[in-house]
Amino acid sequence: MRFQLILSLSLFILASAVARAGVEFSADVLQTIPQQGDMQGRIFVGKDRMRTEFKVNDQTMIQIIDSGRGTAYMLNTQNRSYVQRKAGPGDSLPGSGNVPADKPCAGMSDITCRKLATEKVNGRSADKWEFENTTQAQSGKMLYWLDQERRIPIRQMLPDGTIIEMRLVNNEKINGRDTEKWEISMQRVGGQSRVTYQWFDPELDTNVREEQPGGYTRELSNINIGVQPAELFAVPAGYKEITIPQYGNQESGR
Repeated sequence: MRFQLILSLSLFILASAVARAGVEFSADVLQTIPQQGDMQGRIFVGKDRMRTEFKVNDQTMIQIIDSGRGTAYMLNTQNRSYVQRKAGPGDSLPGSGNVPADKPCAGMSDITCRKLATEKVNGRSADKWEFENTTQAQSGKMLYWLDQERRIPIRQMLPDGTIIEMRLVNNEKINGRDTEKWEISMQRVGGQSRVTYQWFDPELDTNVREEQPGGYTRELSNINIGVQPAELFAVPAGYKEITIPQYGNQESGR
C-alpha cells in the first residue's frame, strides 16, 4: 500500500531525527538522502512528546510520539486519516537517550549489566560495563564504555567483535549555535569500516547536524527555544483512524 510505504519512509526519517533534549524547541529540518534529493520539514519538541512534519510525494505527513501514553501516530493530511500504534524502541523521545549512570541496562528486557572499571577512552573518563543477554536464543556479552560527562557510549565492543567508538573532534558553530563535533567509527571483523559525524548541541542536548557516508545529511536550523503548544501533539478533530492489518493476522494459503 502507498500509505504503508510513506509510513515506513516517515518512520525512517523520524528515527534519523531523534532528539535527546530536555529543552522544548522547534526547528526546520533539511535532510538529504542520496538518489532522492532534499526533504524539508519541521520538528517540534515538547515535554515527553515530539512532532515531525515532512512533505512526501506532495503530501504533508505528520508523526507524533507521545511517550507518556507510549503511543505513536502517523497523520495523512490529504485524506484526514491517521494510524495509531504502540511506540517502540525506534521512537526514542527527547531526554530518553540519557543513560542512567548507576545501571545503564535498566528497563532492558532480558539484559543484565555490571560495572567492571573506570577507564580513559580518547582522553575522556568512561565507566566500563559488561552487558549480557540472558535469553538462550540470543545469548552473548557486550562491553560498553559510558562517558561520565555526556552519558553516551563512547566505545562498544559487540559479541561478534565489532567495535564502535566516538571521538570528540573539536568545537564548531552550526547555524550560530555552539556545538561539539563527534566522529563515530565502526570497525567490523574482517576490515570493514564506516565513519559518520554528528554535531552535538549541549544546550539542547541533541544533535543539530549529522553526516553519513554516501551523502546522507540532516541539519536543524531556525531553532526557537520555548514551550510548544499542546495541540501540536494531538490528533486533530475529524481525522479517521485507519487500521493496517498485521502479517500475523492474515490467513495463510493466499
